[in-house]
Amino acid sequence: MEPWWGERSHRLWVARRLYDYRHLRDLRGPDVRAWVLKGAEVGRGPDNEPLVRCLEPLAWVADAALSECEELVHAQHSDEWGPLDRSSSDR
Repeated sequence: MEPWWGERSHRLWVARRLYDYRHLRDLRGPDVRAWVLKGAEVGRGPDNEPLVRCLEPLAWVADAALSECEELVHAQHSDEWGPLDRSSSDR
C-alpha cells in the first residue's frame, strides 16, 4: 500500500486494484482471470502497476469477489476511479 492512500481501508485498496483491470477479460477473452501469486517485484509497468516474477501461483480470484470489488468501488461515488481500459478512450 502506498503512503498517499492514507487511512483508507486495505479492503478498498485491493478492490480498487482488481477493479482497475476488470476490462482485460472482455479485451483478451474469457480465459483471462485475476489471480493471487507469491512473487518478487521486479519493476513497474506503464500504469505504475507492479511487474512481478511469479514464484508460486496461489489462487484464482472468484468472480463473486470481483463483483464485490466493483460494488465497493462504485460505493465511493468517485468519477475519478475507473478501469485502466485505454481501448475506449477518445484519442
